[in-house]
Amino acid sequence: MLRIEDPCPGLRLIGLDRAAKRNAIGVEMTWALRDAMWELISRPDIRAVVFHGLGGHFCTGMDLKDFFDGSDRDAASLRLARAATEEWRCHLVRQLPQRVYTAIEGYCLGGAMPIVAASHHVVAHAGAQFGLPELNFGFVPGGQIIKAVGQVVPRKALSYMALSGKLIDARLAQRWGLVHQVVAQDPLTQVVNEARQSLSRAAVGPG
Repeated sequence: MLRIEDPCPGLRLIGLDRAAKRNAIGVEMTWALRDAMWELISRPDIRAVVFHGLGGHFCTGMDLKDFFDGSDRDAASLRLARAATEEWRCHLVRQLPQRVYTAIEGYCLGGAMPIVAASHHVVAHAGAQFGLPELNFGFVPGGQIIKAVGQVVPRKALSYMALSGKLIDARLAQRWGLVHQVVAQDPLTQVVNEARQSLSRAAVGPG
């Protein structure tokens, strides 16, 4: 569910690896994200983390079928998985001691937004699309998602995204504060280079 790599000392890459589902966060990925974040909290040797998606998309949000009516999982398992979702979205992702980078291409929707909102630097491909599309499926965005997005975008922008269910492009996401940089090339390469440079500067120190 996750592809975890340490390309150089101090840097960890966490790739959402469920390309067949456009990296929708199902139950297994929820557990994997929670465990990965708990590990990061206890790893002072890792000083920067990069989140990204495999297969051309960052994440299409929560896998509603896997968590709700379409799931073939037992009720107890679903309760635990939903609790784990709340744990990493509401608490762990904001407690990470590392500098957090996120590289986005393709879709970045719904349940992926807490990662974006908690990031120190977000780079998106010019063709990326962002949104809170839950309304289109008969749901409303979860409270923790609304809270996360509301911490980085203006109130009117949040209302538009949540109440229309429409997607916005990378440039508008940048104007609204979700994205720091929009690039025409691979955002992951850009982010990894920036993270490496930051680590190098920190190692050299002032002067």
